[in-house]
Amino acid sequence: MAPPDKLLGEAFHDLSKTGPRASHNIPDGGVFSVYASTAIHAPPQAVYDAILDVRKWKEWNTFVPEVTITSHPHSHSKDIKMTEGVNMTFHVKMKPDEQPTTSKETCTHVSHVHTRANHGPPAITTIRWNLHNAAIMTPGFLIKAERTNEIEEAEDGTTRYRTWQTFGGWASNLVKSRYEQVLQDRFKDWCRDLKKYVEEQQPNTAMPAADVGDAKGEGSSM
Repeated sequence: MAPPDKLLGEAFHDLSKTGPRASHNIPDGGVFSVYASTAIHAPPQAVYDAILDVRKWKEWNTFVPEVTITSHPHSHSKDIKMTEGVNMTFHVKMKPDEQPTTSKETCTHVSHVHTRANHGPPAITTIRWNLHNAAIMTPGFLIKAERTNEIEEAEDGTTRYRTWQTFGGWASNLVKSRYEQVLQDRFKDWCRDLKKYVEEQQPNTAMPAADVGDAKGEGSSM
């Protein structure tokens, strides 16, 4: 059976679809992917800072409430955050009734914050991390995964946040069969949690109704 075509256009932003979504290091879209997005009533810098400050994920992130940094290119810095080249262990809470599992990840790309003022539309900031295959001693043809985060400044200065994870390799079929729906739900939780946390940090911000996942037809670098 031929693999499904990778998702494009409106289908790419349909969170009900788990077909292949291209990412930087898995351009064919792999075996499957999960996706979520939300509008955050805060500037892009605030969203960017919340994602990179992994020590504070425990304050908002119910999916990955703890991150252990195992190596860092600037290990003597007093302000250690996610940056390119950092290796991390994610302590993942897949289901409320399951014990946390761990996933070894390496950050492969952190762009500077792009705004409409300094880059023009679309002003998209990108952060990526990958399953650290060397750390788990598993080759990419068995399992590989890449997480993409896009932070786009809207015309009114608020932020559209999009995130997806693409899975490839033979063993990703096992991940799909066991965790496809769970991952979809947890990605929605991630967006909900991030939105709430960032918006609560903003002064005098009116909180609109939640809109996690209402992402069809939006712009994207994909």
